[in-house]
Amino acid sequence: MRLSRGCFSTMRERISDGTLAQQILMQSGQLKQYASGIYGKNNFLVKAQTNIENIIREILESYDCIEVEFPLLQPKSIWDSSGRFDSYHASGQMFHCDMPNGTFCMAPTAEEAAIEFVRDKLKSYRDLPINLYQIGSKFRNELRSRGGLLRSKEFIMMDAYSFHASQESLQEEYDRMRSAYLEIFSQLGLKVVPVKALNGDMGGNYSEEFMYISNSGEDTMLVNDDFSMAFNTELLQMENATEYLKNTYGINTNLNEFHIERCIELGHIFQLGQRYSKSMHSYFTNSKNEKIPHFMGCYGIGISRLLAAICETNCDSDGIIWPESIVPYTTYIVYTDNRQTVANELYDELLHHGVKVVIDDRPNLSFGAKLKDAKLFGFPYIVIIGNNYQDNLIFEVEISQFPGKLYPMMSEELKVLEKSLGILKNSQKIMMQRK
Repeated sequence: MRLSRGCFSTMRERISDGTLAQQILMQSGQLKQYASGIYGKNNFLVKAQTNIENIIREILESYDCIEVEFPLLQPKSIWDSSGRFDSYHASGQMFHCDMPNGTFCMAPTAEEAAIEFVRDKLKSYRDLPINLYQIGSKFRNELRSRGGLLRSKEFIMMDAYSFHASQESLQEEYDRMRSAYLEIFSQLGLKVVPVKALNGDMGGNYSEEFMYISNSGEDTMLVNDDFSMAFNTELLQMENATEYLKNTYGINTNLNEFHIERCIELGHIFQLGQRYSKSMHSYFTNSKNEKIPHFMGCYGIGISRLLAAICETNCDSDGIIWPESIVPYTTYIVYTDNRQTVANELYDELLHHGVKVVIDDRPNLSFGAKLKDAKLFGFPYIVIIGNNYQDNLIFEVEISQFPGKLYPMMSEELKVLEKSLGILKNSQKIMMQRK
C-alpha cells in the first residue's frame, strides 16, 4: 500500500487525556472521533480488525458454528414479543425511531432476531442442535462512553445463538463454546480469566464473562491467588450473594481469600434456557411427540473492544507494536527523496512475493517525520533507505520487539525481505532492534 493514496496525516502532539494506546491511535490518525462514543477507523485498524474477525471465524467454524447475518434495523414488534422493548427503552440503551409504517430499533443484541430466523425451520428434535453466529455492528446508547473503542455507542461484535432439544445438550454446547473462546483469546495472545457473572438484561440462569486484567478496564473481579476461580464484583451487590454463588456456581469458599483485579470484559457466554423461546412461541417436537420450547444459549465477543485491548497491551512511548497474529502489514519502507527509485524497486519486489508492505511515499513530508510515523504506526520491519545506502549501499532494517521477543513466526517474510534487499544492486543490510 502507498500511503500517498490514503488519508495518513498524523499530529505532532498527543491528546492530553485517555490511555496511551488511545492517544497513539488518535495522534496517528487511525481513530477519528465524531462524537462521544462514535468513531471512525483508518486502514491499519480496519486491517487488524479484519484479521481478528478471521481468527474468530476459523475457530468457531472448527466448532461447527455456521455464519449468518441478522438485520441491524429491527421492528419493535419482535422486541415486544420477548417483553424486552420496554426495559431497553426505559434504560435509554436502545436507539429507535418512529416511522409512518411503525417503530424500528437499531439492534443492541439479536436474541429476538435469532428466534425469528429459526422458528419456522427447527420443528423437530432431529433438526437440533445448531449454532449460528454473525459478525457485525451493534448499537447501544452508552451514557458513559469513554476509553475510545473500549466503550463506544457503535461497535463490532461477534454474537452466536445455539438451539437445543434439552438442557443437557445446551450444557454441552456451552462447554464447547467456552473452550472455543479460550482458544480464540489464546491465539490473539491474550490471557483471559473466565469469571462467573450476572445475566442482567439477557436473562437465563448461568453465564461467564471472559476478563482481561488491565488497569484500563472499567470492570472489577474477585479472583483467588491461582486464578482458578473468579467472579464479577457485581454479584456482591445481591442480597443473597453468598447463597447465589454457592447454588449457581458452586463457589463455597472464604471470600477473604480473593483479591480484586481491574479488568476489561472481552466476551460473555450465557445459558438462556427457554426464556425467549417460551415468550416468542418457538417450539419443536421432541422424540415423544411433545411440543416444547427450544433450549437456547448465546455467546458474544466484543471485537472493537478486543482490538482496543490488544492496542492497550502492545504499545510503548514510540507507538503501537502490533502482535503478529493481527498485524495489518509486516514491512514499512522509509526513504530519503533521492532514493525513491530503489525504494519503489524494493516495494514492487516485495509485493511480487506476497509481502504485506507499506511504502511511505507521502509528498511534502520530511524523512525524519516519516521515520517517526513508521514507529508510531508500529510494524515489525522498518526498512530505512537513507544516507547509509547512498554511501555504502546498506539498507537499515529495524525490527520491533513483541513482547520481550522478536517476531519468530514471520521468519519466512524476513527471508523474502533479506533476499529482496540482496537482489537490489548487490546491496548489504544491517539489522537493528527497536529500542
